Amino acid sequence: MKLGTIGSGKIVQEMLRAIEPIEEVTCVAAYSRKQETADALAGDFQIPKTYTSLEAFFSDEELDTVYIASPNKLHMKQALQALENKKHVICEKPFTPTAKEAKELKKAAKENNVFVFEAIPTLFLPNFIELSNHIERLGPIRLIQCNYSQYSSRYDQLKAGEVTNIFDPAFAGGALADINVYNLHFVLRLFGKPSEVVYKANLFENGVDTSGIALLSYPGFQASCVGSKDTAGENFVSIQGEDGYMYIKPGANGARSVKITIDGKTKDISVKQDRARLTYEFIHFNRIIQNNNREVFEELIDHTIAVAEVLEDARGQAGLS
Repeated sequence: MKLGTIGSGKIVQEMLRAIEPIEEVTCVAAYSRKQETADALAGDFQIPKTYTSLEAFFSDEELDTVYIASPNKLHMKQALQALENKKHVICEKPFTPTAKEAKELKKAAKENNVFVFEAIPTLFLPNFIELSNHIERLGPIRLIQCNYSQYSSRYDQLKAGEVTNIFDPAFAGGALADINVYNLHFVLRLFGKPSEVVYKANLFENGVDTSGIALLSYPGFQASCVGSKDTAGENFVSIQGEDGYMYIKPGANGARSVKITIDGKTKDISVKQDRARLTYEFIHFNRIIQNNNREVFEELIDHTIAVAEVLEDARGQAGLS
């Protein structure tokens, strides 16, 4: 994989550190609107080429995969442009603001014989894969609780009158899209799309959701997903069945510890997970690309579309534009 990056924030730097041990993945180009920003990123991570023109960036023949970590509202346009230039795409969450756009990207990927993925690292962590193999031991599922609460310094900026992208409705920001999306991916990957979605949010005066609770209804059980950027809390996932329960910390964005309790006896079923969390997903994506595995691609993109549909439904209920 010959990778090019769009964006220069913390997640891009985390990604670049995560791919360093993967011999098959190399970053060969960085795009930024500002030359000095691109140069700084390239200097820190020994990236040989920089661009301030997207057209020139996408025309680079050495580049075969684009990693997009730009503001949410730009994902669709940039991903589509990359796909039309025959580049594979790995796009940060949330994938697109609407399910229609997610479906359009799936169509464009198929038409151009390339792949497009949403970057949700939890789904590829060894512990997530391991815990999915133990769900049946819990018996009929009745309740799921997810909490991902992380106080944001940008919330302080918001209260001071400075609106950053992550708290700007015009940039598809907010707690649901930025943080609760991890909970949605976690639950939907294990149990599929819910039959009903309810979202109750705490809204700031500019209309953005700074925290909220999404209730997902399934036949026979309920799942509550809490996402907060205006408070901190204990991050966890609890899956409760009639025969036992499972407790995962630090929840939907990490899954470093997995414990299962059956008949009052608790066992740690965590497996070795000693790589950076983003390393696992890039190994997985590279394998799909190299093997041209359309079946796994279809499964992943359909899951992404289902999450996009739930996000869109939830936003509409809370009056989020």
